Amino acid sequence: MFSPEFGMVAGGMGVSDLKSSAQMLKSTIDNRLVRFVLRQLVRRCKRDGENRLGVALELFSGVRENACFLCSHVALPLVRWTVGRGGGAFGVSEDVLKSRFKDRYWRTGLVDVIKGIAKYGVRRPFVPGAPFLIVWDYTYACNLRCKHCYASAGKPLSDELSGGEALRVADMLADFGVTAVSFSGGEPLMRGEIFDTIKRLRDNGVYVAVASNGTLITRETARRLKEAGVGFVQISLDGATAETHDSFRGIPGAYEKTLQGIRNCVESDFFVEISTTVTKLNYAEIPRIADLCEEVGADWYIVYNFIPTGRGHFIVENDISPEEREELLRTLWHKLANAGKLQVLSTAPQFARVALQEQKDSETKIIPGHFYNPMLTGQLQDLGEFIGGCGAGRMYSAIKPNGTLQPCVFMPIELGNLRKQELEEIWDTHPVLQTLRDRSQLKGHCGICEYKWVCGGCRARAYSYLGDITAPDPGCINNKETFEKLHEKKEVIEV
Repeated sequence: MFSPEFGMVAGGMGVSDLKSSAQMLKSTIDNRLVRFVLRQLVRRCKRDGENRLGVALELFSGVRENACFLCSHVALPLVRWTVGRGGGAFGVSEDVLKSRFKDRYWRTGLVDVIKGIAKYGVRRPFVPGAPFLIVWDYTYACNLRCKHCYASAGKPLSDELSGGEALRVADMLADFGVTAVSFSGGEPLMRGEIFDTIKRLRDNGVYVAVASNGTLITRETARRLKEAGVGFVQISLDGATAETHDSFRGIPGAYEKTLQGIRNCVESDFFVEISTTVTKLNYAEIPRIADLCEEVGADWYIVYNFIPTGRGHFIVENDISPEEREELLRTLWHKLANAGKLQVLSTAPQFARVALQEQKDSETKIIPGHFYNPMLTGQLQDLGEFIGGCGAGRMYSAIKPNGTLQPCVFMPIELGNLRKQELEEIWDTHPVLQTLRDRSQLKGHCGICEYKWVCGGCRARAYSYLGDITAPDPGCINNKETFEKLHEKKEVIEV
């Protein structure tokens, strides 16, 4: 979990300091004895009501005063030592750490980190003990018909989870230690009982976001989302004009309703992110959409890779070329570097590589990620390799409306179903997830690229185009020959 404070602290350290700090952190935490003890402490304490690491962090930060003997006399000293070593490695004081971990979501995130070290060790790219993020397609019902919809949404599935089943899944996610859940679809607000599921997650300490097309977010709906516990709203905007956006969304008038939904969320003091899926149909408008984000007061702007899956198969010929993606990412980088409040992100993992290349002569650097853009000095590549680019099946996963688990929403590989299986069982053992976490299995230029640890290519694009999660990402400039051959033959694997 990175924060602006962490970026500023690390930014004040020298290269040798950070290298020795990282080595110290790995040598003291990533050893068999510490990992064995940590594995014992990720178990739930029946008396204190949650896992022992979480209880210890509550004691450490001062939000809890009493706990059982094991939590207070075994877990707490180990957590204090582990967190202290981690903070000391980057010059962060214990008081700063205590203040940060008063926030319940930060405690959950750190438990995921420690649980990941206990299970897998300090590895690159890092694998947390539970997903930091679950994208939950709550329903495939939708009031729009978008050309590029990965879910081919419109009507609900015949076997979508009932309200009661959804609450059981929400409990499972919280018990496993998932940090955040983002509801998507379809249009998640088409199902009224979503508010009950949001509240259940919030009450169990899970951060909740909603990804919507925005057309249904009236002031009253925004108020209900706020009261239920939503902190973050992402709204899709696929053009700087009504003509472009409405042509994507398939419904006249969607543009104005979407903009009003965005304004309602900004007025209601949500953290607001606007998203755009880029294709040749809106490629030229991206800079103007970014300007529009600033005008309406959004906090973040994220540009999504187009993935030819679902209904998106029908517009595969409008995927931008590797050269166009390279130009776009450089444009986004300069927008990010010169932005004020607005943060610019992309799901294209090549954004990190472009940023490194653009900043090669700069001492203090920004490394873009899916969730945050930390500013770091010196040890940029080491920390970037820890974050690790594409996070499908590693940092996050996805749930279909019927409870089926996938590596990500754009990768329709069924890993199991939460009606029948526990998330922890799938997350810890499924061979597809093990492959996605192992960059040594990458093929083509992705396998030999000097940036594979900070990027790794988009695994969903590799799967959609080539039917292989380890194949080279056809969207990267380093794999442009693969892209050109596929488009000459007009080939894309139906998956």
